Amino acid sequence: MSASLWGEPMRSKGLGWTLAALGVVLVAAGLVLMLAIVPSMKKMPSDTNVTREYTGTMPVLFNPQTFQFMRNLPITLERHFAVVKTSGNVALVKEERTMTSDGKQLEQIVEDYAIDRSTMMATDTYPSDWAQTEGFWPRQGIVISWPIGSQKKTYPGWSDDYRGTVPLTYAGEMTYSRSGTKVYLYTSSSGPKPIDPAEVKALGLPTELPKTKLTALVGAAQMSPLVVQMLPSILKGIPGANVPLGYTYEYTGKYWIDPTTGIIIDTQKHELRKVGLSDAVIAKTPLALLGDAQKAAMRVPVSDYTYQATDASVQAAKKDAQDKGSDIRLFGTTLPWIGIGVGAALLLLGGFVVIRRSATA
Repeated sequence: MSASLWGEPMRSKGLGWTLAALGVVLVAAGLVLMLAIVPSMKKMPSDTNVTREYTGTMPVLFNPQTFQFMRNLPITLERHFAVVKTSGNVALVKEERTMTSDGKQLEQIVEDYAIDRSTMMATDTYPSDWAQTEGFWPRQGIVISWPIGSQKKTYPGWSDDYRGTVPLTYAGEMTYSRSGTKVYLYTSSSGPKPIDPAEVKALGLPTELPKTKLTALVGAAQMSPLVVQMLPSILKGIPGANVPLGYTYEYTGKYWIDPTTGIIIDTQKHELRKVGLSDAVIAKTPLALLGDAQKAAMRVPVSDYTYQATDASVQAAKKDAQDKGSDIRLFGTTLPWIGIGVGAALLLLGGFVVIRRSATA
């Protein structure tokens, strides 16, 4: 009789405590997923290795080795990014950028970036030996990708030509026709500004020319007859045999970004570089009296091209974004909330069973 009176309530209370304990475990597991596991997923993977391809047109390209202009070239631009080293939350990312036309290489640039793996921004905190790698120098802002969980705001982006930041302005949310996915559109542009001397050197462009070569350059550039006519008298007033040069860079760009992962789905960009007399030389000639538009007319285009990601690259970026986005949503939202919800329900049910059996014991 005694076992019949007390055994059933005790077993029921044991079940209640078991349910409550299981509920606590599920709630804790959900919180661990949300607060500990997922943040570690929201960073640049140490095995990042991505290639994107773009095609476009190049109305003009000046070859400083042959001193010739190439015109109306179809171009293919390949950008390859890979993490080569990590140190805590910082990654050393190598970019290899190769431009070709009909299979002939026109340009190849190698650059290395120190990237904060969580913010995806360039950082000035990195191992000192990284600064010895090819194409490495301090940078700021966005270099290769937007942050995971991109926001509807203006971000700083990095320009190697200016060796400074430029605004990447949020321009709206849309379903992008090329990918069929939701994206944020960012835009950026700048009128002609001086190219930093360090970048002029990195691009292999001459910093000065003999007067005879400069005259030949202007003639080959198909500039207006008025400019060609004015040049000899201008050069005559410049002392010395060589003329210092100055370069400018201007661009317009559009960037379609997956907001969950920060992956760039598509890029469309126009870049224009020109050469002319340096500002110091202009200040000592009658050209100093000219307006900005007239001074700009005296500059010779040395690099002018427009490009956009290929269909295959857009689809590859879309797949990367969907795969990574699915993982972030699964482990960051779906599983944690299921665990927390089911755990809370079991905790309440277990507590109810314990309380009820205690009251009837």
